[in-house]
Amino acid sequence: MIHPSVRDLFLDLGKEPGFQEALRCLASGVSAGISGLTNTAKAVYTVLLSQSLGRPLVMVVDGNKQAEALSEAIDAFYSLLIAEERVAPQLLPALDVLPMQNLSPHGEICEQRAAGLWRMATARAPITVMPVASALLRVRPGEYYRQLALKLRTGDEVPLEDVIAHLESVGYTRREPVEMVGEYSLRGGILDVFSPESAKPVRLDLFGDQVESIRRFDVESQRSVMKVEDCTLLPLTEFQKSRALLTDAADLLREAGTHGRDLPLPGETFPGWELVSALLQPPAHSVFELPERPTVIWDEPEQVRTAAERFWKRLDQMELPERFDPGKLFLRWEELKVRAAQHAS
Repeated sequence: MIHPSVRDLFLDLGKEPGFQEALRCLASGVSAGISGLTNTAKAVYTVLLSQSLGRPLVMVVDGNKQAEALSEAIDAFYSLLIAEERVAPQLLPALDVLPMQNLSPHGEICEQRAAGLWRMATARAPITVMPVASALLRVRPGEYYRQLALKLRTGDEVPLEDVIAHLESVGYTRREPVEMVGEYSLRGGILDVFSPESAKPVRLDLFGDQVESIRRFDVESQRSVMKVEDCTLLPLTEFQKSRALLTDAADLLREAGTHGRDLPLPGETFPGWELVSALLQPPAHSVFELPERPTVIWDEPEQVRTAAERFWKRLDQMELPERFDPGKLFLRWEELKVRAAQHAS
């Protein structure tokens, strides 16, 4: 536990004239850059900015390594200086694949992004750190990400088949018994689900369509350990799937004639379906539109710009059919800057 005097010493940094001037500029609704500081200093001032402005803060950096390092430092100082249990800083990683590579994003990245976008759209993310490749990816409106999570309460009436369909559409897999995150099982009227970021899975006892009880249970013993009144089941992917969507995505690949192996049967997933399906209804928003009145900070702006241009150089070098125009999925650097200015308040 840190001594109160040390905590006060960090908080006093917010009284410096230079910091106060930065606050006045950001309060007027402009995005800003930060450069020339160590990661520790950047983390401290980012937390102080977030606390002083009282608005969501989005920090854009050049790449995943810098995002991870800065996010860890910010998380440490946020716990030290603010210690608010309901919300916490987060990292929103970039996808690790490009369109038409016949590869799906890594499961952990999908899970982290899905929960992160949900938190941004539900005002649960005071600070979000992301590499510029993550910021360049177009997103859907906030309501789309809010409905990816399913909140259930004791006494709710909801058709069980609808719950199962929703779980499968956001990445859950049926397995008996439930042991790992992202799994669910169904035995009669008992539904077990292990949601991301939950210490223990939940067991819902339903009578018909009514939720009679919700309990957390131990994975090892499979025994209930604690009764709760509600639970929130977070998504494992931001790309909500359906049989019709997967069928259309496979048809799009077949039309392009660029897939190097046999295509799946109608309604089945296939490597790379996520970005292919997104092309069917291209997202039109930027990540800066998810939080309300965000403060946008560019970490080492020239490095971020260079990283964005390098990312688009890779996309431009890919020989893609016209219907696979990467501009339908990603913003260019200048457009990203405009979107940041429009939605920072």
